[in-house]
Amino acid sequence: MHGTGGNPKRILIAAGGTGGHIFPALAVWDVIYGRHPEIELTWLGSSHRMESELIPSRRIDFVGLRQTEIRRKPTPGNILYNIRSLWYLVKSVFQSIGLVRKLRPKLVLATGGFAAGAAGIAARMTGTPLVIIEPNAYPGLTNRYLGKSAVKIFIAFDETRKFFREDRTHMVGVPVRRKIIEMDRAEARRTLEIPEGTLLVLALGGSQGAAGINKNMYNAALQVAIENPDLAYRVVHQCGRGKKPLVRTDPNALRAGNYRIIEFIENMPLYLAAADVVVSRAGAGILSELACRGLPAVLIPYPHSAENHQVTNARSREEAGAAICIEERDLSAASLADALLLLLSDTNKRVAMGHGAGKFGNPDAADRIADLLQEFLID
Repeated sequence: MHGTGGNPKRILIAAGGTGGHIFPALAVWDVIYGRHPEIELTWLGSSHRMESELIPSRRIDFVGLRQTEIRRKPTPGNILYNIRSLWYLVKSVFQSIGLVRKLRPKLVLATGGFAAGAAGIAARMTGTPLVIIEPNAYPGLTNRYLGKSAVKIFIAFDETRKFFREDRTHMVGVPVRRKIIEMDRAEARRTLEIPEGTLLVLALGGSQGAAGINKNMYNAALQVAIENPDLAYRVVHQCGRGKKPLVRTDPNALRAGNYRIIEFIENMPLYLAAADVVVSRAGAGILSELACRGLPAVLIPYPHSAENHQVTNARSREEAGAAICIEERDLSAASLADALLLLLSDTNKRVAMGHGAGKFGNPDAADRIADLLQEFLID
């Protein structure tokens, strides 16, 4: 998004890797741009992750950094790999410093991912106001470090407060895209041609898919059909880009129309609005979307998330009666089928769990963050 000349006001968003980092930042940007259309945005992300296509498609200036992850298991091969990763990080920090000095943004907004660390360090070294959105109950190492110099930290869990300075921390919830909140359920079900009285199970493994869900979801759905043949339900299963051949199904066991596999759902607001039960990982972004829609869920946290934060997220929801948590080590077609049967066969259970999820939702989170950033955006 480009201005008309002079010295335009600009912000820099550093986020990427997963939708849980990208979509909350986009939700905040939509509010800021709606209030200040004169402000320009540059997005800093990874050069080969989902943001490298998603952000330019929205006509937003994008700068990509080369990255590799840090491997935690101390094998000789991983040690060499991590040396290369650290080199990319150092290079990215210097690239980010140059970008911040060139653009002179009003603030740097970081929500997570590789680029957030480099941009946060650059903001600290150039004296640019740094703002962090920490959507998880247990913040990662990068945000714990950056939080020491951030002017504002926005959180979604009470237990997160202890990691940051109290005078700079604001409990707001996770920003959610307006379309997620506003999509009409009846219209969504008509669009997806879901008959009245038929329940929709939405199975989500993220843009890259989830091996455990891909392996067990179909057999779990089949077991549900066998144990309760009168139950009317359909499954839409997002398996991840390029992963469809890995999902084994039997069209003679479950009709194809009752089990649909999609590699990547472009219109997530539509499917969430139509859903009755969601099977998902436990990233903060999807949890917030489920909360804003008041959806019951079976959560299967990613077992290798940084600081094991997805397990913490999922257990927090389960303890509040907002979800059922099945850790990957306990996941099987049978355990997943048991959880689905519990929810699909009991309307009262779904309603109660949906109400529990709704207590975590804050549809005004993006607006509240934009309110608190106003002081940096006005001349």
